[in-house]
Amino acid sequence: MPTTTLLNEIQALSAADPEHRSQSLDILQLIAQAGWLGFGIDRQQGGNGGSILDAVEAIAAVSEVCLTSGFAFWCQRTFIQYLVASENDWLKSEVLPIVLRAEKAGATGMSNAMKHLSGLEPLRLNAERQTGGIQLQGSLPWASNLVPKQFFVAVATETRDGEVLIVAIPSHALGVERSPDFDLLGMVAASTGALNFDRVWLPDRWIIAEAGRAFLPKVRPSFLLFQCGLPLGTIRAALKAIAPTLSGPSAVLNSRYSQVQIRLEGLTADLHALAQLSEFSLPQLRQLFELRIALTRLATEVTWLELEARGGKGYHAGSTTKRLREVAFLPVLTPSLVQLERELQRTATEAVA
Repeated sequence: MPTTTLLNEIQALSAADPEHRSQSLDILQLIAQAGWLGFGIDRQQGGNGGSILDAVEAIAAVSEVCLTSGFAFWCQRTFIQYLVASENDWLKSEVLPIVLRAEKAGATGMSNAMKHLSGLEPLRLNAERQTGGIQLQGSLPWASNLVPKQFFVAVATETRDGEVLIVAIPSHALGVERSPDFDLLGMVAASTGALNFDRVWLPDRWIIAEAGRAFLPKVRPSFLLFQCGLPLGTIRAALKAIAPTLSGPSAVLNSRYSQVQIRLEGLTADLHALAQLSEFSLPQLRQLFELRIALTRLATEVTWLELEARGGKGYHAGSTTKRLREVAFLPVLTPSLVQLERELQRTATEAVA
C-alpha cells in the first residue's frame, strides 16, 4: 500500500470517528498490510528488513496524521520487539506472525517493569514456578492497546526466589480480568485500562525471557527510540498547520517558527545517530533520555504555537484541539518526563566515572 494511501485512510478513519474505538485494530491492520510493522525486523523473522530508524519514522508518519493511531502502532511494534529479542522459538513461530499481521493487538504492559528498572517501584506481579508452567498473581494499573478479548500483553513478574521473568499473556487465559476503558483526556481510542491476574496459569512456552533483569536493559533503547516517533510526528504536523498562517497576522510568529525548525533539525540528527547504535553505553543511554525529553517538550510547545497561530479557529473542535488533548499524554507516557529527569539525576555520577 502506498504511503500516501495508508496515511489518508488512517486520517479519514480518525476524522470520521475521533474516538474510533471499534476501529483501533482495523487501523493496526492497515499499518500491517503496508508492511510497516515489519520495519527493522529481519525478513527471516517475517519482517521487511530495514533499520530501527525506519520503524521510528513509520511511527512518526502515522503520528503526524493521528497521534492515537501512532501510539497504538508504538504499542504493537514494541510488543513485537520483545518477541524478536526473545530466545523463545515457539513465540516467534506462533505468536509473532499474529501480531505482525495485527490479527491481535500487542500491549507492552511494561510500565511497571521500566519503573522497576530505574528503582522507582517493585514489580506488581508475582510468579510461582509449577510443573510445566507458571502461575501469575497481581495487577497492572495501566496498559494500552488492550483491544477487548483480542490482545497479548507482555509483563515482568518476580518469583519468590527473586527471579524476574518476562511473560506474554493472552487475553483468553483464565484469570485475566480487564477493566473498562479509562475515561482519558485524549487518546481514548488507545484501549487503555487496568489488568488483574488471578492465579493465571500458563505453560512455560509463554515466557519471553527467563533472565528478565538482563532482558529489560536490552530492549529499553528500542522502547525509547520507538517512543521518539510520537512527538516527532506531532511536531511535524503542527509545523505544517502553522506554515500557511505566517503570511497574515500571525507573521509575527515567524521567528519562533524558525527556531522550532532549527531545534527540530538538531534533534532529528541526534535521533538518527542514536538509532544507528546496536549497543548503548550509559552516556549514550543518557543522550537517549535527553532526546526523548527534548522532543516531548518541543511537541507540547509547538502545539501551543499552532493554537496561537490559528487564533480563534484553532479553538474550534478539530485538528488543533485534538492534538492538544493528545499531546498532553506524551509527558506522562512511561517513562514520564519526571521519571526520565530522575533517571538522569541518578546516573549523573556514574556517567562521569
